[in-house]
Amino acid sequence: MGDPAREAVKVEGYDPRWPWWANQEITLLRGVLGDRIAEIEHIGSTAVPGMDAKPTVDLMLGTAAWPWNPEDDARLLVAGYSFYKSPNERWRVYLKPRGNLLRGFHLHIVEADSAHWREHLHFRDHLRAHPEDARAYAEVKRELAQKFGHDRGAYQAGKADLIRAILARAVTPPT
Repeated sequence: MGDPAREAVKVEGYDPRWPWWANQEITLLRGVLGDRIAEIEHIGSTAVPGMDAKPTVDLMLGTAAWPWNPEDDARLLVAGYSFYKSPNERWRVYLKPRGNLLRGFHLHIVEADSAHWREHLHFRDHLRAHPEDARAYAEVKRELAQKFGHDRGAYQAGKADLIRAILARAVTPPT
């Protein structure tokens, strides 16, 4: 396979297998990492029923044992995950292929109940409960994938304003 960083951004219609794949992977990770997992959740667009998404299943593992012990990377490697990046000191990302996808799974490892943890769950739960925001987000993602399919940075940056607006509504309910 090639370089995951160069894999084209592709947004697809909802696939009902996404939650099944997430549950299978969560079971595998619980077996591999055991007590290193305080909580683990299926997040991202593939966790929102009916929503178009990149076919990458995002999982977020919250650990009470922070900072993450790099020795656990060997256990993740056995499960098919490889370390991808650490965007900051409180967040590590791992990738695992699935089928012909280099980015079949994204595993985000964060401190349990951190701001990062709560924000991602608020975003997912808001999209599940507000189909109009899920549709708007899916539309922006489709447009950005067409425009920036080979530039992940531009694709990510293009979503930022809408994500912030949705998060503001997710954590500040209307009065």
